[in-house]
Amino acid sequence: MIKRLGIFGGAFDPIHKGHTQLLKYISDLKIIDEIQVIPNYASPHDKVIQADEKHRLKMLEIAFKGLKNIKLNDIELKNKTKSYTYETLKSLKDIYPKKHLSLIMGLDSLYSFTTWKNWENILSLCSLLVLERKLNDSLRLNSELESKISPDYEDFFSGHGKIIILKNDLVNISSTDVRLKLKNNENLAGMLDDQVLEYISNKSLYKF
Repeated sequence: MIKRLGIFGGAFDPIHKGHTQLLKYISDLKIIDEIQVIPNYASPHDKVIQADEKHRLKMLEIAFKGLKNIKLNDIELKNKTKSYTYETLKSLKDIYPKKHLSLIMGLDSLYSFTTWKNWENILSLCSLLVLERKLNDSLRLNSELESKISPDYEDFFSGHGKIIILKNDLVNISSTDVRLKLKNNENLAGMLDDQVLEYISNKSLYKF
């Protein structure tokens, strides 16, 4: 029975090895029973998404094929409109009322978290599982968020509204950089799964 559910949302335009290695890293820790990957229909930040939902979903299927505890959830795609994180989490909490929800994000997202719509409501629905990244040393975490940082997994999973920051050696890859390299026919070594790259090539995506 799944008790701990990880949630990882984004445009995935396209899905790259930064995404897949991050989720495999969390999966290997065996602290989460299942991770649901949720692609946006439209960006909540009004960023342009180049590939349509059909292609992005297919690339996700290719990238996570064979990984049993990583599932795709098209809840936001079905809405056919802009979705905010707190709305999606509320829907998920209605579906999984007894599960502990962990929203997976990078440290950069944590630093901007208090700018998210209804961020306080988000913390009433889930905890934040954060992957450490090297950022500008001048950045400071909001004091209210800092007070929610858990010292260990036991505290983190004891309820919602907690934050845990995981140290890691993962490589930071940007979807923007990937799209630019695809457009300019540049080397993408180590950035995309070979089968994802083959799909992009066959469908002539990100050429304009």
